[in-house]
Amino acid sequence: MDEEDRSLGEAINELKYKIAELSDFIEIYNAMAQNSIMFTLDHKGNFVSLQKGDSPVHKLEGKSFLSVLDKEDKKKAAENFMKCLEGEKVNTSIKAGEKTFDIVAVPKKRENKVEGVHGIAVEKSSKSSFERIFDAIGEAMAISDLLGNITVANHSLNSLLGYENVKNKNIFDFVDGENVQDVRDDIREALSGERRRREIYVVSREGIKIPVEVEISGIEGEGLLFLMRELTHKKVMENEIKEISEEKDAHINKFKEKISEIYDAANKSSVQDLYDGTIRTIIKLFDVDSCFIGLISDGELNVVAYHGEKPSEDISVDEVVSVAVSKDGIYEIYGKEENYVYAALTEDKEVVGVIGMKTDKELSDDSRCLLKLLSQNAAKSIVYLNSKYALRRCRETIDRAVEGIYRTTFDGKIMEVNPAFAKIFGYEGREKELKKINAEDLFFKADDRKKFLKALEKEGMVRHFETKYVTRDNTVIFGRESAWIAHENGEKIIEGIFQDITPQRKIEEDARFYNSLLRHDIYNKNEIAIGYLG
Repeated sequence: MDEEDRSLGEAINELKYKIAELSDFIEIYNAMAQNSIMFTLDHKGNFVSLQKGDSPVHKLEGKSFLSVLDKEDKKKAAENFMKCLEGEKVNTSIKAGEKTFDIVAVPKKRENKVEGVHGIAVEKSSKSSFERIFDAIGEAMAISDLLGNITVANHSLNSLLGYENVKNKNIFDFVDGENVQDVRDDIREALSGERRRREIYVVSREGIKIPVEVEISGIEGEGLLFLMRELTHKKVMENEIKEISEEKDAHINKFKEKISEIYDAANKSSVQDLYDGTIRTIIKLFDVDSCFIGLISDGELNVVAYHGEKPSEDISVDEVVSVAVSKDGIYEIYGKEENYVYAALTEDKEVVGVIGMKTDKELSDDSRCLLKLLSQNAAKSIVYLNSKYALRRCRETIDRAVEGIYRTTFDGKIMEVNPAFAKIFGYEGREKELKKINAEDLFFKADDRKKFLKALEKEGMVRHFETKYVTRDNTVIFGRESAWIAHENGEKIIEGIFQDITPQRKIEEDARFYNSLLRHDIYNKNEIAIGYLG
């Protein structure tokens, strides 16, 4: 073998030693806990280094590790020390004074020769208040260090993965191999301050792949927070649909057609069309003679559409809603002759109504799935269309109002005005130009807006504030405005109503002028009469 080959062989061997040393440290870090003691012993059992948390403990350096242990544990500790020197990894518990420590120790190697021991000691203690609160959280959660070593795991995560406690394990011990790189990429993004979320599989103690949605976020550069939501139900449904698709293409195509009909039924431009379309879809998909849609208002069920028999007025809304929600959105009542099925219309966790139908047969799994999808889409569309209709009516009212309506920031930026406001100030058709000026520029005197803002800040609302204003062509007008403080995106803004009272003021001024003139005329006539009499 020439010199070049020998150098390559030596480099490979050195790399193997480095990898072996790295593996030792990984074993140690997997056992680290928040209040751990890290130590290194030489081949004689003397402390080479000792560190508690971030603080080195120099006073024990050079002393035998047996000197800090209870008498009854020294023999056990010495036996475990010898095992480490023979190349074994050791997990044990040792008592030192009144404290008991869980210890993980591995051989310290150099050039494949054991020359001492690396170890971590973690004090046994009952769960902290934080861990008890963490356990009370329903969703599976874990906190790890920057390398993914789990320092805290709640009961939900332990239960999900089938372990008594996954603390001291690495998060990648449970991530399915196909998802490892994605999770590594997400961790890098999380450490830079971005919260990451994706669907992956984790592997339980029994080797079962569990679908979860994992959310990863950084903890101020000190660690990582993992939140996992199990998606088994969703994945099971997806897998069932996939299996049916593979076995019965015709059946799936028909199923897809039904789903398409459900989306078509919900894709309507008016509420009444939505009701009618949903009723027709229920009749077609579930082959029923009677069905209805009811919306809940003030604890009562108001039927907005039905087919066949009119629904009974004695339906217990509370019972239907509570049972339907608890049974995954569907409540089924099967009798000897008639069967009733109710599906809750839920949007953003709020039950807004109920779909009900009378059927002569039990629902199949496919029908339950379709009914859930139908109720979900109908609920979303009902809420959206009602909100859209209410918003449109509100917008029409604002646009048709004869009073000026506006929204500004406290520093005077004009955010929005209605047509009447623009017309009053001479900016009709020039709304963009109006929004470029400051609200203060509309006041004849800048101090008047300051008085207005001061009153608004003090009371939260100003009523009938009257002063002079200036239009686009510098015409002075009299105005009366009422305003209040609102909040948008965390910022205080001003919303108000403006009235042009210039004509009213002119009438008042004319009346005062003529009254003054009349009094003066009467006075002069009285003086003349008195002169004649005198």
